This record gives sequence, structure tokens and C-alpha cells, in this order.
Amino acid sequence: MGAASMALPKSQVTLRDTHAVECDECKNTTFREVVMMRRVSRLLTGAPKDSYMPIPSFECASCGHVNDEFLPAELKPEPSKLVVK
Repeated sequence: MGAASMALPKSQVTLRDTHAVECDECKNTTFREVVMMRRVSRLLTGAPKDSYMPIPSFECASCGHVNDEFLPAELKPEPSKLVVK
């Protein structure tokens, strides 16, 4: 059996099948594409100068907040370590 015959059938997703994403701060539902910049040390790359790494993301169009779900895993805040007694 070839890989093509084992593929799952394509589903037709409609807007009715989706859920709105809200800003975690103000509950707005519109977002803008933004780019976060990370500086990469020349010591890590061996390049003569530091370089930059662009990271695409989305910010709230109303208040500018970036939801954690839009951050790369490495930049997400660690969950608080609450001790429940």
C-alpha cells in the first residue's frame, strides 16, 4: 500500500467550525502581524558582527498585547509554580 493511499481524506473546514481568538488583556478579536527581533551574538555565529533573527507574531490591534499562544515555545513564560495545600 503506497503512502498516497494511506492519506486521510481532506476535510472542508468552514468558519462555523472555528472559534474566535481574543486578546488575553482586552478581549478584542482583531490582530495585526508584527515581527519581534532577537539579537544573535557574533560569538555564537562566528560572524564579524551581531545579527538579528526576525520572529513573526500577532499583536492585538486595540491594545498591542501579544498573547502567549502567539509566542514561540522558547519565549513563552514558564507556568507559575503554585503550591496547593
